[in-house]
Amino acid sequence: MMEVYLSIIRVVLVLAGIVAGMILLYRYAEKYKLGLKSKGTAYGLRKMDTIHLGYKKFVSVVEVRDYVLVLGIGEKEMSLLAKWKKEEGAA
Repeated sequence: MMEVYLSIIRVVLVLAGIVAGMILLYRYAEKYKLGLKSKGTAYGLRKMDTIHLGYKKFVSVVEVRDYVLVLGIGEKEMSLLAKWKKEEGAA
């Protein structure tokens, strides 16, 4: 009877390890360029990079269809810092 409980515990631990591995893979896929990034949204919006400057303050680079935007984002405001049209050959 004890062997049955140990087998059940072993199966539960293996399943928990597999789920944890999948979560870590999904979380770090973009960082390590594993090709699991989303393709964007229906609006053509895609976040390229973000730099945190402090508490609730950061600069973010965003692609919106044919444009690249650099946004400064604070706790209560957002500012457009730069904007340029993407090159034709750029992905």
